Amino acid sequence: MDLTDRCAVVTGGGHGIGRALAEELSSRGARVVVADLNVKRAGKIAERIGGLGLHCDVGSKEDVDGLITLAELNFGPVAVFCSNAGYSDTGDGLAQTPEAVRRIIEVNMLSHVWAAQAVLPGMLDVGEGWLIQTISSAALITGPSFMGYTMSKHGALGFAEWVALNYAHRGIHVTCLCPNAVNTGMLGRNEDDESTSPTAVDLPELGEVVEPEDCARQALDAAAAGRFLALPHPRVGQSFLRKATDYDAWLQRTNQRLQAMGSVPT
Repeated sequence: MDLTDRCAVVTGGGHGIGRALAEELSSRGARVVVADLNVKRAGKIAERIGGLGLHCDVGSKEDVDGLITLAELNFGPVAVFCSNAGYSDTGDGLAQTPEAVRRIIEVNMLSHVWAAQAVLPGMLDVGEGWLIQTISSAALITGPSFMGYTMSKHGALGFAEWVALNYAHRGIHVTCLCPNAVNTGMLGRNEDDESTSPTAVDLPELGEVVEPEDCARQALDAAAAGRFLALPHPRVGQSFLRKATDYDAWLQRTNQRLQAMGSVPT
C-alpha cells in the first residue's frame, strides 16, 4: 500500500478519528484532502499536513460528487477514500421525526454509497483502490446506542460487505473501522486543544476509551494487510463471536444489561 504522492480523501476530517486519519495518511506519504462540515477546522488540519481543506455535507450526493471532483483536480485520482463523517442521534427512539431518521441515514449510511459511486469508476480503471469506512462497534454488537445510529451503522456495514464481495477481485480493498468508545469530541474531548489528551467523559459501561490516533493507525494497517475489519477494542470481536454463536442468548443478555443501565424504554 504505497501511498507516496497519491490522493486520499477523509470526510469528517476536521476532528476526532477523521483528523487522526488525515494525519496518519499524510505521514505515510499521501496527499490528503480534508473534508468537513466545519470548513475552518478542515482548513486547520489541512494546513498542518500540507493538504487541502474543503467543505462537504456527506449527506448530499451533490456535495460528495463535488468533493471528488476537486480532490482529483488538485491531487489526481483518488487512491484512498475514508468515509469517516457521521453522528449520533438522541434517545428519542421511535418518537423521532421522519426528517431526523432520514438525515441520520443519509449521513451515516448513504454517504458511503455516494462515495463509492463517485470513486469506484476511477479505482477500477487503475485496478486498485481502498475504501476505509469508519462505522462503529454498534454495527456488530449494537449495545447502548440510539435507534438511528444503530440502524444506519448496520446498513453501512452491509453496504461495505456488498462492495467487498462484488469488487475484491478487481483490486478494491474495503476496511471497516469498528471501534467502541473513542476519545473524541463526542465524549467531551476539547478538539481545539490537541496538544494534550483531554480526559473523556467517564463511561464505564463502554469499557476502555481509546485514542483516535490508535484507531487511525489500526485502520490503515488493516487496509494495508487486506483485512476487512479493524477492531481497536478486542472485546468487540469477542462479543461479535458470542452473538453469532447464540443470537437468542446474546439478545437476552444484552437486553438485561441495558435494563440495568436504565437505557431502555420503561
